[in-house]
Amino acid sequence: MDATAHYRHLLQLGREEFLASSAPAALVRYRSGALPDDGGSATLTIDQDGETVEETMPHGREFMTREDANMEVYPLTKKPGASFQDRITIGRTPNNDIVIVDHSVSRLHAYLRYDGNIWVVADAGSKNGSWLDRSALEARKERKLGSKAILRIGDVDLTFLSAPDLYTALGGI
Repeated sequence: MDATAHYRHLLQLGREEFLASSAPAALVRYRSGALPDDGGSATLTIDQDGETVEETMPHGREFMTREDANMEVYPLTKKPGASFQDRITIGRTPNNDIVIVDHSVSRLHAYLRYDGNIWVVADAGSKNGSWLDRSALEARKERKLGSKAILRIGDVDLTFLSAPDLYTALGGI
């Protein structure tokens, strides 16, 4: 069972069980329509007035429970035996805690870290850069990450959600 299916199952158990069993936060990737078989495309194609526009989701739009969107949940947890025990790494290679297979994502692209009672994010010196709410991240300079923030890794948009906000995004009441 993948992480998204696991979290949808937890949702059926109710809010308290969901919060007790889930990671403290997650990154969520929204996609329109069916997920591609290769999992590689981070964009969707929209036909607007006869013109084809490629767009990455959510791109600042309201992200909560969307019938037209599929979501991928990446819980913020460490893989057993992974490097950098104090941070959760994001990249395209399997040795990262969060693996995003996309040509625009570096092997080690960025990392998140829980610092006391706040989450921080930093670009790890990636080739294609990272942004937090449309503001470029400097390499290895940590910035505070709040729930519902949009983190762009290369060409891939991810929404950072605390566990309670993830519960709501999945349709919990």
